[in-house]
Amino acid sequence: MIANILLGIGSLFIFLGTIGLFTMEDLYSKIQAVGISDTVGVISILLSLILKYPESSGRLIILSVITIILNPAISSIIAYYAAKTGEKVGKKSNE
Repeated sequence: MIANILLGIGSLFIFLGTIGLFTMEDLYSKIQAVGISDTVGVISILLSLILKYPESSGRLIILSVITIILNPAISSIIAYYAAKTGEKVGKKSNE
């Protein structure tokens, strides 16, 4: 029961992050929307899988730790290099 709820919550977060990817104006907002929602969504799904399949919990915990470390790091690296190449913050102008 709890595993199914966590699976639904994780799926919802990933879905909402994908909607944020298409609705946000600039690159930095897109990175923020996708980075946070995907991290929360994947962790919720992995917790659900740990509850459903306790025999694989070691592997799933390792995946959770890797996700918690790498998702924010990769988002930060993308934002850093976008800023370094001159990507502006805010709405795109139609010139």
